Formats: sequence, structure tokens, C-alpha cells
Amino acid sequence: MQVLAIGGGVQSIQNWIVSLGVPEGAAFWLTAMVCVASASLVTVGLMVLMWKYRKALVRDREIKLDRFTAPGIPGIALLNALRIPTPKFSFDLSGMKGVGTALGIVGVAFVVAFTFVIASTDDTPVWPEAGAAYALPNVHGVSLEPDPENPADANQTLQINLASGVRLTTLTLNNLDLGKAGLTDCVTIQRTTNTTGWLYVDSWVMTGVSAPSLDFANVETGSLSLAAQTDGHAMDATIDSTISEINIESSRGAGQYIAENSVVDRVIIQMGGDAIIGTLIMTDVDCSVGGWNVDYVKAGSITMDNTSQFGDGDGINTADYTMNSTVKARIITDNLVDTPITVK
Repeated sequence: MQVLAIGGGVQSIQNWIVSLGVPEGAAFWLTAMVCVASASLVTVGLMVLMWKYRKALVRDREIKLDRFTAPGIPGIALLNALRIPTPKFSFDLSGMKGVGTALGIVGVAFVVAFTFVIASTDDTPVWPEAGAAYALPNVHGVSLEPDPENPADANQTLQINLASGVRLTTLTLNNLDLGKAGLTDCVTIQRTTNTTGWLYVDSWVMTGVSAPSLDFANVETGSLSLAAQTDGHAMDATIDSTISEINIESSRGAGQYIAENSVVDRVIIQMGGDAIIGTLIMTDVDCSVGGWNVDYVKAGSITMDNTSQFGDGDGINTADYTMNSTVKARIITDNLVDTPITVK
């Protein structure tokens, strides 16, 4: 806990420097200089205090340390024969000279230590840390630019980039709290710009999910089963007997990925081409602001249970839950229930 408190204090110093208008990079190095200077002063202060009361610490014995001379290198016959001088140096440790010397030595030591810490620190985001884009199956992400709505804030988006041909056995999003003031979409499935890929899913199961709104378009599925509670809905999905079955059974070369028990502002699944997921599971994915915006999915089955809720409180005569006509399914089971709902 003490280490966490120190880390929080250092972060507070950096935030204060940034608030003065200093760029973040420069603020980092200024914070490092402040930390080194402070640590050096505290360390030397303790040394001076201990030296002042040295007799009490060593039971009235006298310690003389006015001058420190580094020992010379032990005589070696070859060096002596070659008449190579032995390096020697000394420090005057009396009075303020001693304090200054100690500050210099301690300061250099802290700078070296701080440099090693910075060099060995890896701040690469690791799945499923927010504020990064992950090209699954690679679990090491790339930090996103600052928040697009509020550039002064760090980005808290969980972005999943699916390259063309990528194959996942299971992608699970469980117990995620989403939403942020001013957000339009909190869950998005979309293509990368100027691509034509689809997200192929054998089974997509949504349980206990919620948001103020939902919009599905450009979706094809063998079976569409919906039983959510909605604050008004529009079911314009098209029954199409030509929709093919999607069967994804092989797990060769595929991985399982889980993001759970996390708070992010939004989730973006983005395809760079055709991507394959055996099972897509979304459980307790709850948005306080923004809606679900889903496009370009081809699935064997899509299921949403009756514990899922969507609505912004504008009444059941205004659709907050929309299945557009470009949603096509061979079998449609519509158990949607309109009831006044306000998701906040």
C-alpha cells in the first residue's frame, strides 16, 4: 500500500505540472527531476542528522571521516615493471563540502537507478486493458489516441481489430460496464474503411445485455431469436430461405479470448476482411450511454434472451430497438416485449 501511495504521489506531481500547460513528455522528465532531487535531499538530510548524533548512535565512540581516500589498486608486478601509475582520488567530507559531495553522489545514484527503471518499464497494453486496439490473436495492443470526445482525457475504448482471415474459437465479453457522456455508440461491429469483409460467427449469444438503443443492419443468419424487453421496437427483418448455414467447428490455429469485469467507455469490433469466430458470447454487457450499432455479420444463429433491456424512456411508440430490412434470416423467432424502459 505504501508503494501505491508513493506512485500516486508521483502521478499527482506530474498531473499538476501538466495542468500548468507543460507538455506531457516534458512533465514526465520534470517530475523525474523533482523526484531525484527530493530523494537526494531526504537521503543526505538523514545522513547529516545521523552524523550529528553519531556519538549517541555508536555509544560515545568517536568517528573521524573528514577525508575519504579510495584505496589504490593492489601492486601487480607487471604494472610496477611497466611503471603504470596507480589511480588514487579523495573527497573532502568536512563541513558543507561534505554535504555537497554527498548530494552529488546520491543524486547521480538516483539518476542512474531512475534511468534503469524507465528503460525496463514496458507500458505496452495487454489484453483486455482499455485504451488500446488489439489485433487478435495478438494479445499485445497499441495505445489509442486520446479520447476523441474529450482530448484531455485518456482513451478508455476496448477496440478489437480482426485482420482478414483471423480465426478465433471463442470471444467472450462478460460483465462489462460501458458508457460515457456524449457517446453515440457503445458497442460497434463494423468494417475497416475501404474493406469488404464480414464477421462469420457460428453462434452469437447475448444474455442480460442493455443499452438505451440498438440498431442491426447488414446481418445474415440462419436463426434469429430475440426475446428482449424494449421501450419500443421495429422488427423489419427479412425472412430469406436462401441464407446459408454457418458451421464453424474446427479450432485448429484458433484461440479463446475473454474480457470480463471491466469498465470501458465503448467496445469496437472492427474487421479488416473476413474474420471467423466460432462462438461470440456477450453477457452482462451494459451501456449507460450510447447504443449498439451492428453491421456486416453472418451467423449460424443469433440469440438474445428476455433479461436483455433496451430503451431511452421516450415511450413504446418510438422504436429504440431496430432490426432493419437488411437483417435477413432463414428462421425468425420474435418474442420482443414492449414495455416502458429507461436505461441509464
